[in-house]
Amino acid sequence: MSTPYEKINNVCLLILASTAVTVALIYTKSILVPFVIAFFLYSILSPVISALNHRLKWARVIVSVLVATLFVICITLISIFIVNSLNGFFRDAAQYKDRIVEFVAWLRTTAEGFGFRIQDISIETYIKKLPFFSMAGNITLAAGAFLGNLLLVIVFVVFLLIGETASISDDNNLISQTKSNISRYVATKFLTSLVTGILVFILLLSFRVEMAFLFGVLTILFNFIPNIGSIIATVLPLPVILLQFGFGWQLWVVLAVSSTFQFVIGNVIEPKLMGERMDLHPITVLLFLMFWGLVWGLPGMFLAVPITAVIKIILSRIETTEAIAELMAGRAGGK
Repeated sequence: MSTPYEKINNVCLLILASTAVTVALIYTKSILVPFVIAFFLYSILSPVISALNHRLKWARVIVSVLVATLFVICITLISIFIVNSLNGFFRDAAQYKDRIVEFVAWLRTTAEGFGFRIQDISIETYIKKLPFFSMAGNITLAAGAFLGNLLLVIVFVVFLLIGETASISDDNNLISQTKSNISRYVATKFLTSLVTGILVFILLLSFRVEMAFLFGVLTILFNFIPNIGSIIATVLPLPVILLQFGFGWQLWVVLAVSSTFQFVIGNVIEPKLMGERMDLHPITVLLFLMFWGLVWGLPGMFLAVPITAVIKIILSRIETTEAIAELMAGRAGGK
């Protein structure tokens, strides 16, 4: 049994180790983020390889190459569609500027109709002077950096898939449990996010909303951020819809229907599919969402839940930190 001195010593060592790891995570962000994203994508594709290998009776390396090739093709096609959407947006940048000016003028007239006097400051002139093309250039640079990281992710995924010769043995219970939980969470989250993104894309396309495909892809991505991701995904298309249709019925229909999609899939279907496999309290998820957001930015928010689940599994196997793992699950009093 540990003495009080040993417990204090262990806690101090844990704090120092956590601080050192956090600093290391921040400084190695540019390499670790693409690798972690690739690992979670690999955790989705690995069970697919195992299933195809079992059904087709082909050599595992052949199935791995086939799945890796299909993965690269899918990512390439999605990137092409996104680039085309962005090109269309940049091409119509001047038109968007005119729409914003018209919308501001309408708001000004409406406010004055209700008795709100607005000082004679030309908002329209200010908007016309906004450097839209400069902002478009900054977005292009950001898109270039994103594509560079995406290429690194693809390379990692391909090497992980081709380098896998067999499934991890069940003899290593920690690795098996970690891989099982990650695969279950990422696959379920990807499936529900994909369905939501497709439904939102069809909804926006039916109303001829510009950049509908891009908003569908963003819906899939942002749904990986717990709690706030679905809200962001719902709000993202609204400015474009507002510029296209004003405060017409289209805006309210899209808002109501997309919110319904998010609520039903995120709060009814997904919990039934997910079950209690992650075993994380909502407060734990929220706290680690903020922590990983501070450490790795937006990618950290996407990866917050699976990374936190891995940390909890590891902590639950160490006697000194077992109480912390129970606290992360919302069982403050222990098992």
